[in-house]
Amino acid sequence: MKKLLIAGNLFFALLILGACGSEEAEPEENTSSDTAEMSDQQDSKEMEDQAAEMLDSEKLQERIQKGMDLDSYSAELTAMEEKGKTTLVKKYNLTGNKEIKAQILQSSDGFVAVETDGLEVTDVSSYKSMKEVEDHLNEKDMEEDMSE
Repeated sequence: MKKLLIAGNLFFALLILGACGSEEAEPEENTSSDTAEMSDQQDSKEMEDQAAEMLDSEKLQERIQKGMDLDSYSAELTAMEEKGKTTLVKKYNLTGNKEIKAQILQSSDGFVAVETDGLEVTDVSSYKSMKEVEDHLNEKDMEEDMSE
């Protein structure tokens, strides 16, 4: 009787292993064009998600305010960039004075210029186009920071 139970269990185990190894259980292989298409779809979805998550200029100005100390501003900017809420587009320096800086942030509806004096945020302004930002900073005698 014991031999019959062992033989039955062995037969059942082989049946299960055979089903697991059948061709129907194998996943289909992706061709390189399928993989490229899936990658393109993921990239476009990520870009759409990022644009949908980006803060508008008003919300950026609520989170970054005039008088905010430089450490708090840097921490807030880093956190927002990591979450895809904004992107640092360009940096500017006052001609002849590396302490006075401006950073241009991308928003969902334009750009925000954040000006600092080395200690705190001195101005936060929103613009619809990059040209408007550049014109504003050029009027203040600022030049693009090409060090990075």
